[in-house]
Amino acid sequence: MKPRLAAAMIVGLVASACGGPTDPSQNVTDTFSGSVQPFQAGPVHTFNIPNLGEFSVSLTAITPGNTFLGVLYGQPSGSGCAAIQQNVASSSNLGRTVLTGQIIIKGTYCVQAFDPVNLTGSPLTVAQNYTLQVRHP
Repeated sequence: MKPRLAAAMIVGLVASACGGPTDPSQNVTDTFSGSVQPFQAGPVHTFNIPNLGEFSVSLTAITPGNTFLGVLYGQPSGSGCAAIQQNVASSSNLGRTVLTGQIIIKGTYCVQAFDPVNLTGSPLTVAQNYTLQVRHP
């Protein structure tokens, strides 16, 4: 019986040393701001994710607002952000989660806001300033 207990303890120690999933209550928050011009994308905002676990992206400000804004999450690729997931949010969605998912590979990720003309069929009419919050392990 003692060898089994010792083996279970070793497995537990090895698993904890590998940086398993992080409890979402332990996530950090990165805040990014920028501007999106009509028919264009805003700047690419990169951040490092050193642990596995859940992430979320919230749109916390759009000004002058009263519009839709595209938000994507992905990995840096050249000077862009290769989308893994994207969504469209409106001024009425401020403070709510726009994107969410699981991080299964540690590394560098990015978020980017964009004119969602290809998703909504209706382009921005003026530049929009925004603030995004990314919560990640």
